[in-house]
Amino acid sequence: MTIRALLNKKKRMISIITYSGLAIFLIGIVFGIQSNIFPIIGMVGFGLAFIALGYGFFGIRCPKCKGQWEYIAMGSGNPFAISKKIKFCPYCGVNLDLEISQFNTDLTMG
Repeated sequence: MTIRALLNKKKRMISIITYSGLAIFLIGIVFGIQSNIFPIIGMVGFGLAFIALGYGFFGIRCPKCKGQWEYIAMGSGNPFAISKKIKFCPYCGVNLDLEISQFNTDLTMG
């Protein structure tokens, strides 16, 4: 698995959880007019989306230098993957297409 694949996996999971949370929120609000339980479900969905976005903006880091990729990861490319135009970490310069196993051996050697 490459560093890019790892970052894309994290971004994909964050996007899925965020969109699911927003869908739950909207369903809770729409059906909340008819029932007392649905506004609570809507708030749970909102909280889920809020936590996922928070992790997206503060939890995605470069595996080498631990630099925060907040706006780089979440603001580039499509909702499920970072842009292919980004080739290197802007903080340490590691190639994103480097295999993680190769990255780990380079880390222990140097």
